[in-house]
Amino acid sequence: MTTPAPVTPTLSIAADKDTYNIGDTITLTANYSDSSVAPVVMHITASASDAAGNTAQATVDVTVNTQAQQPMTIGVTDSFGDSWVQQSNDGGVAVLTSVVGTPPAA
Repeated sequence: MTTPAPVTPTLSIAADKDTYNIGDTITLTANYSDSSVAPVVMHITASASDAAGNTAQATVDVTVNTQAQQPMTIGVTDSFGDSWVQQSNDGGVAVLTSVVGTPPAA
C-alpha cells in the first residue's frame, strides 16, 4: 500500500518596489498554486489535404487542468503591524495593499 503525496500549496510574494517611505502605499502580489489541481495531457492530431490528394498531419500535446485553480485565502502581516487590504484574488494571483506605518519602538 502506498501513501499519496500530501497536497502542498505553494506561494510566492513580490512587492512593487524595493524601498518605501512612511506613508507610502505598498502593493503586494501573491502568486499561488495548489497541487490538488491535477492537470492531464490532451493529444491533438490534425490533418490536411490538397487538391492533388497529398496529405499532411501534425500533432500537439496540451495540458488541461481538470479543476480550475480556486482562490486561496491569503493572510498578510508585517513587522510594523500595518493592516493589509485584499484588492483582488483571482485563482492563482492575489493583490494586496497597505500603507507603511511608523516602525515599532526598539
